[in-house]
Amino acid sequence: MNIILTGGHSGIGLELTKHLLQDEHHVGLILRNEARKQDAINALGTEDNLDFFYADLSNQEAVEKVAESIKASWTHIDGLFNNAGVLLDKLYTSPQGNEMHYEVNTLTPYALANHLKPLLESAESPFIINTVTGGLHQRKALEVDEFVKPTKFVKLLGSYMMSKLALTLLMTDLAREENWSSIRIVNVDPGPNKTNMTSGSGMPVWLVPLRNLFFPEPTVGGKKLYDGAFAEAFKGQSGMYVSGSKIRPMIAKLTTSETEKVLSGLA
Repeated sequence: MNIILTGGHSGIGLELTKHLLQDEHHVGLILRNEARKQDAINALGTEDNLDFFYADLSNQEAVEKVAESIKASWTHIDGLFNNAGVLLDKLYTSPQGNEMHYEVNTLTPYALANHLKPLLESAESPFIINTVTGGLHQRKALEVDEFVKPTKFVKLLGSYMMSKLALTLLMTDLAREENWSSIRIVNVDPGPNKTNMTSGSGMPVWLVPLRNLFFPEPTVGGKKLYDGAFAEAFKGQSGMYVSGSKIRPMIAKLTTSETEKVLSGLA
């Protein structure tokens, strides 16, 4: 299969890349720069069955350009893993002026899916796997106005959590649209893992000792993302949220006006 993967050079994305290469899939990694290409090659020990594409995923023009580059190189895409994301320590803005979690974790995966839709539709049984987070099925609503134009910042449980909820709701709704019915869409919580992200400054101080003691290695999360695409339990199903390796019904929903507000950040 032809697989496109963001954030595949480290953490759970690297472990997912290993799984895909072991199955002899052709993997295209979208990376920020050539340095990350070398990081990936060093970690994987090979360039076989790998293509490399480059983009700053906080820049919408770069996202569109990398999609065009993929279209020029590949005839079809069997699977898209929207795995790259950010977990930050304070408010940052993207080149478009959007809060960075909103930009990278929500808008970029949505935009990339739409840009690459023609190549996905050219495959026999295409899929999109979105890396989200835990507890989303317990959230009653997305605070849309605060999410799009935040007035405060809370580590992990604020903009980061809302960005993953927004992505899940957007992609769940997309899966229900008739013109997306041929593409299976699954939102997967890989669970907490010991990665650079969870050891960074975006983690709340109180959670760091728990992370060090109880979070598993990223091989666990990588396998959960892989299973979202290939496990028999999820085949033929679209528009669901998978957490703890189980399908969890969502409570929160987006109204039409809320969807428009969330997507207003797209240029």
